Amino acid sequence: MHVRAGLGAAAHVMQGRELEILRIRVEQPMLIFIDKGTKTVRCGDSPSVQAFPGQAILLAGGHTVDFNNGVLEDGEPYEARCLVVDPALLEDAYYASRVAMTDAAAPGPAQLLRQPSPDLAAAFESARRALALTSAVPDAVVRQRLLEVMHWLLEAGIALHRPQVDPRISLKVRSLIIRRLDHNWTATSVAGQLALSEATLRRRLAEESTSFSELLVDTRMATALTLLQATTHPVSEIALSVGYESSSRFAVRFRQRFGFSPTTVRGKRLC
Repeated sequence: MHVRAGLGAAAHVMQGRELEILRIRVEQPMLIFIDKGTKTVRCGDSPSVQAFPGQAILLAGGHTVDFNNGVLEDGEPYEARCLVVDPALLEDAYYASRVAMTDAAAPGPAQLLRQPSPDLAAAFESARRALALTSAVPDAVVRQRLLEVMHWLLEAGIALHRPQVDPRISLKVRSLIIRRLDHNWTATSVAGQLALSEATLRRRLAEESTSFSELLVDTRMATALTLLQATTHPVSEIALSVGYESSSRFAVRFRQRFGFSPTTVRGKRLC
């Protein structure tokens, strides 16, 4: 998994067995090409979207979705390549002017690209490789390659838009925690960062049917899931990176959140 601030992120995801993954918050536009297995995405009352190898799914960002990553009958692991676009790129002057002049539709929460064009697929892979931390490609060039992907989507009649600002306090808490997952966050410290009293923070979270402890665990576990899928780091190292010194405690929390263990994500083939 590779991230460049202000530009985007790229990941190569592998998963050893079929898993149902519920309530994952996707904040930024994400394009996913399926290489092996199947991917099904559900968002609220919207119709589910399923993609097979050679197809792609575009997630608009700003939504909470459910995933099912499935394996085919041959038993090969699920495999996909992902590209995340930082919303800052949506403000590019030329791209914005083209969007304003076309009748391209904003995608729904999840949109199937049944037959992605070879040009889009090539631009996608070029941008994904350029984002790699080991790449010598300068940020300015990475930016242009990501914009190329956005323009090919526009040619297909799909315009990316900045996700609407969600005023919920729970999302502000998530945004704060995810910047430093290994920090020893407390309700008091988070409330101070948000210029609120602890009592006000807890009350507003309760009004959104959640709590600080639930958000802390959920944010850490969602990131841990991505790291398990998209890296080969040991489970103990991933546990530390999301704030757990004890691998066993991390495994318990992970199972409570997703219903399966951290090692299940990779399966025997990928351990």
